[in-house]
Amino acid sequence: MRRIRKSMNETPAKESVSSASREIYLFFLYTLFSNISLGAFSLLYNLYLTQLGYQEDWIGIVNAVSTGSLALSALGLGRLLQRYGSWWCLTYGTALYLLTSLAVAFAESPATVLATVMLQGLATTFLFVPLMPFVIAYAPPRRRDTVAAIALSLTSVSATIGSFVGGWIPYLVHRLFGLASPSTLAYRSALLASIVLCALSLPPMFAMREAKTHQQRTATQRDTQRVDPNDLRRIRKYLMAFVLAGALLSLGNGAVLPFFNVFLANLGLPTRVIGLVYAGASLLGAFCGLWGPAVARRIGPLRAVTIIRLAPIPLFALLVLWQTSSLAVLAFLVRSISISMAWPLDSTLIAELLPDTQRGHAFGFRSAAWNVGFACASLLAGYTIVEYGYGPVFASYVLFCTLAVIYTASALSDHPAAQHATHQG
Repeated sequence: MRRIRKSMNETPAKESVSSASREIYLFFLYTLFSNISLGAFSLLYNLYLTQLGYQEDWIGIVNAVSTGSLALSALGLGRLLQRYGSWWCLTYGTALYLLTSLAVAFAESPATVLATVMLQGLATTFLFVPLMPFVIAYAPPRRRDTVAAIALSLTSVSATIGSFVGGWIPYLVHRLFGLASPSTLAYRSALLASIVLCALSLPPMFAMREAKTHQQRTATQRDTQRVDPNDLRRIRKYLMAFVLAGALLSLGNGAVLPFFNVFLANLGLPTRVIGLVYAGASLLGAFCGLWGPAVARRIGPLRAVTIIRLAPIPLFALLVLWQTSSLAVLAFLVRSISISMAWPLDSTLIAELLPDTQRGHAFGFRSAAWNVGFACASLLAGYTIVEYGYGPVFASYVLFCTLAVIYTASALSDHPAAQHATHQG
């Protein structure tokens, strides 16, 4: 019992990442700023569209176009990662994202909205998919899970900053100019401010040396392969498991997430309070995400992922029948914690179960599957909400996320690395 207490009292911050290269510390600075615009857009853009006169069915179309283009981009990103490396994809992809986001912030007509969100979707892929390949390439194998947890927690902190910007700048603009609340000008001002802050992520990337010259230090070359490269059947099985699990999760999340801020607004919460909810969710996710590796070391990574992903499902099941602001906020917070804790563990499992040559494809295909599912789900959910309300989409979340957890646990259970931590640090 004393041993367990000692283990749980060891905060993740004490798990030194001092052996990580200079590139990793600069990478942490990148992740601290890279999601600011994403946080603001996820909070405000749907509200911006409603201010322009669009309803949930049109918002569903916009989200479908955005995530569909993101999926299309992700399909080819594995090859770009193999050819140019994760530094190139992160750096120039972020720059492209900033430019397309500027265009989105000024788009108003249906045609320009669809065109700009499609371009933004193509660029957004570069913010997500190369993150774990960068960690795998530069983090010491014994510290991959810790580095991944820190990096993804910093992206949550970054999204928190974006949520604060998105929640409070409209309020300040209204007070400063004496405008009626809400207003298109206030929302646009917040989106533009978040883009400027997001641009601060680029200097750390250009300050890198080793990664900038594309001479990637492939950590996996020194790491024992957990899967025999000649066993193509098992490799394909694990690869397919990660892709299909991502697709199932996307069908549940895509039915809910694009509309959750509108759902909270319909429950009577003002924009600045919704901003605090989103910021609080990101902040809690950032803190709790650091504990994911410790939990995985205690009970095994696959069991940890299973329990963590199941946590928000009962709350969303209650939302099917009982839709109150307090329950909605609680469900959103628990979901954010679940994603932040499970995602780095899930991504580290890819490094453990797949050989080096397949990892880039796994991240790319999984992202593509996620975004195809997300696009289809959001498109159908928009029409469903307009006709039948939010109950059916919450039921969809419960169904598909439960199926994803069951399938993942079944498909990966035969690999030792999924049951026991291989790097004790």
